[in-house]
This record gives sequence, structure tokens and C-alpha cells, in this order.
Amino acid sequence: MEGEGELKQDHSSMKSWNRRTLVELLLSNGPKTRTWLSKVTGLAPSAVTRLTRELMDIGILTFVQHENKVEPGRKGELLDLSQKPIAAVFDVGVTKTSFGLSFLNGKLDLISHFATPETSDEFFRIVKEKVNEMRNVYDFNILSFSIPGIVNMDSSTIILAPNLGWYDVDIPSYFDGGYEILADNEANLSMLAEASYSPESQNMTNAVFVIIREGVGTGVLIDGKVLHGDTFSAGEFGHMTISVNSEETCHCGNTGCWELFSSIKWANNHYGELDGETQIDKFETLLRLAKDGTQKAIDILNAHAVNVGVGIANIVNAINPDVVIIGGALSDAPEQYFKKVEEETKKRALRMATSNLVIRPTTFKSPSSNLVGASFFAIERFLDETLKSS
Repeated sequence: MEGEGELKQDHSSMKSWNRRTLVELLLSNGPKTRTWLSKVTGLAPSAVTRLTRELMDIGILTFVQHENKVEPGRKGELLDLSQKPIAAVFDVGVTKTSFGLSFLNGKLDLISHFATPETSDEFFRIVKEKVNEMRNVYDFNILSFSIPGIVNMDSSTIILAPNLGWYDVDIPSYFDGGYEILADNEANLSMLAEASYSPESQNMTNAVFVIIREGVGTGVLIDGKVLHGDTFSAGEFGHMTISVNSEETCHCGNTGCWELFSSIKWANNHYGELDGETQIDKFETLLRLAKDGTQKAIDILNAHAVNVGVGIANIVNAINPDVVIIGGALSDAPEQYFKKVEEETKKRALRMATSNLVIRPTTFKSPSSNLVGASFFAIERFLDETLKSS
């Protein structure tokens, strides 16, 4: 019969869409009843029952407990995504790499960390050791990496990680093909984490995540989607020129980059002697001194906040986001720091671009925003593959 194949395809597509919608709601909101899912989606209770049963049969959903309620009547079953291990996730830092295990229900276990070696060969040798140790306990087949640089997401190749000095690193070549390899820029993943998980980011459509560590990266959300660009270099605002007279050369090869004035290295160098082996350690000392009332530390942080605000003003004028989120080593900066950034941004940016602008620290402290993003990236990929094949 003419059109029958199209009708079957439409039915199959709708079913797939509805199943994915139920999964995404539980991933974002935690355990819920079928009644709640029916009300939120507008699907008939019988349809929700059928779809959730199918999802339970393929191991994606599980029964958690009966709901707590005092009203008479039958208590509904709370359903959630199963606590299935799906990926090892790595936050690759310039001096320290943290790693953990990602579960389907959004749980993320931070396992440990190790000093980031100078070469990519040595780095991935250690990664393989850590992965093998985790595989002795857990069954998973995805590895997800947060990278401080530009990443070709199609091939999982590190195009450029300037602060590490890594170029054209083909991540899959280090493994035997038994894993699916995912990788993205750390700021993009941080933006993904905020957009997907943060209660403060509900209904957020246009936003920027500024991650400040040894370098400066930015993840850009436009119309609800993280922007990557044709060659995966979208949002590299850390390398916009903010000083045409600067003679200091950035790791990217340019001079006058925003990163030179807004990385934690700028603050550490301007303060002077600080306790700590790494730039991160020293900056944590600087933050502690500022919180304890050391005036020199307070002054340096205020100056640093001005530098950060200068760059954000340029970004705000270009993109007009609803929210600018600051994370990385600044996740635990004092409230005054963010007020100073906002003050400088609004002083320099177009008035209409800042009329509704919110500038705030990231929701995620530990595990880091980019590690949470790497975990969510893996969960989404697992769901794509599992729902497509079932």
C-alpha cells in the first residue's frame, strides 16, 4: 500500500523520540513516577507504561523505590536510569589530570589524579594503565577526555593544546580499538555540564563559560547548542588580542592575548612568592590569602578581575549572552571577585548587551565542570547507540 513504509518510519521515529524524551527527563530531574512523566510529556499513561517497560527491558531504566506520599491510594513507582558504568572520564590539566568513572544515571565517581607528563606518549601510557585498573572492576567501553585545547571531535584528535605543547595527537591510535574515544575542549564540556545539569541554568539558551586555569578557554552556547565551528576552534576567546602593544608571546604564537592577562599565571607572577608546586597550588594559596584578608592578595585578585572583565566585555558585545559562567581555578574565588568582574564588564560593554546579563561562578566545584561535561558527553553517546540499536 502506497505510503505504508513512510507511516512505519514515522511511527518508529516518534517512538524513538518519545523514549529519548523520557530518558532525558529522568537524567535531568532524577527519579520520577510514570504519572509525573505522563503529565510533563503529555503522553498517555498507557504509552508511558509501554515505553518505560521497553527501556527497563534493555537495561536503561530501573525501579528505585515507591514514592513517599501521605495521601491514600496506590504509591507510584519511582523510575531512574540504571547505575550502569559506561565510561572512564579524564580531565586533562596542564599540571594535573583527574579521572573518574561515569554511570548512566549521571553519577560520577572521582577516583584519583596524576601529574600530567610533558609528552602525549607518556600521558596515554599512564591513561592505559588507569583504564586497565578500572576495567578489572567495571565493565565499560567509552573513554571521554576533557582537553585544554582545540579538538577535532570527529576523529578525537587533539589539534592543538598550546599550554601542553601537544599538536596533532591522534587519541584512538593509543588504544587497541576496544573503546569508543570521545574528546572535546574543556570549556565546551563545562558549558555542556551547566546547560544539561545545573538548576541555575534552566531555560538558558545563550551563554558563555569562561574556564580559567593555566590558560583561558571559553565555551559558547547559542540557541541551546554548544558552538564548535567548522574547524572546531569556535569560542577560542582566550586568544583574542586585547593589548596591541604587548610584547609578551602567548603559547599560541600571538602577542597581547587575553589569556596572558587573565590566566592564573598572571595573578601568581604579579603577587610573587607563593606556596605550592604548581600554578594551581600557588593560585589556591593566593585565594586563601585573599580570603584571610591579606591586602596584597586582595589587590592582585581585584586587578585580575579587571583583566577578566575586559575580555568578557568583548565577548558580551559580540554574542549578547544571557549568562557568563566562570570556572576552573576561580570556582572558589570570593564573592567580591565576581562582583568586580561584573562591574568591569558593565563599565566597558554596550549597555543593551548587559541589561539582563548574569555573571556567576560555576555550579560545579568537585568534580570539575569539565569532568562532569565529559561524563555527560559519554552518557549521551551511550544513549544514542543503545536506543538506535534497540
